[in-house]
Amino acid sequence: MSWEIAISGFGGQGVLFIGRLLMEAGFAAGQEVSWLPYYSGEKRGGMCSCFVNISDERIGSIFITHPDIAVAMNPDAYAMLEPDVKPEGLLIVNESLIKEKSNRLDLKVIYVPMVELARELGDESVSNMIALGAILANAPVVTTSSIIKVLNQMMSKDSAQLEMNKAALLKGCEIS
Repeated sequence: MSWEIAISGFGGQGVLFIGRLLMEAGFAAGQEVSWLPYYSGEKRGGMCSCFVNISDERIGSIFITHPDIAVAMNPDAYAMLEPDVKPEGLLIVNESLIKEKSNRLDLKVIYVPMVELARELGDESVSNMIALGAILANAPVVTTSSIIKVLNQMMSKDSAQLEMNKAALLKGCEIS
């Protein structure tokens, strides 16, 4: 199986972090992986994207023009990603910031109030983990346990933030 995933939003929304988690979990599972970050020149608040390939087979190109899965964290990301998702693909939309609705009937579109759900958990900064959970709930890219294992390794020095990220991930896993 092969997955091409595009995630985009403002710098500071954790776009690169969830892309890296997907890549690391795929690698740990013995998959071929690539992770291509992109960010504009602004320090915070500029456009930020990452493109992740996870595959059973060798990856021919790290560039993704028509992703199987896309996550739009802000309106600019939505405008960029929505037209390019492959037919029968998955588009996850941060409904907290994006009010536009897709007219594409050939996609599974999931609108998630990420900011509100993160606020309910007590920390808006974990909106990205809710998005990641929504990916896992709707596509067998990697397992939730593999993401948690990578989280445990990457965030071992901050147990409070680690637990908050896990809670947000599991909250996102409830969305389908």
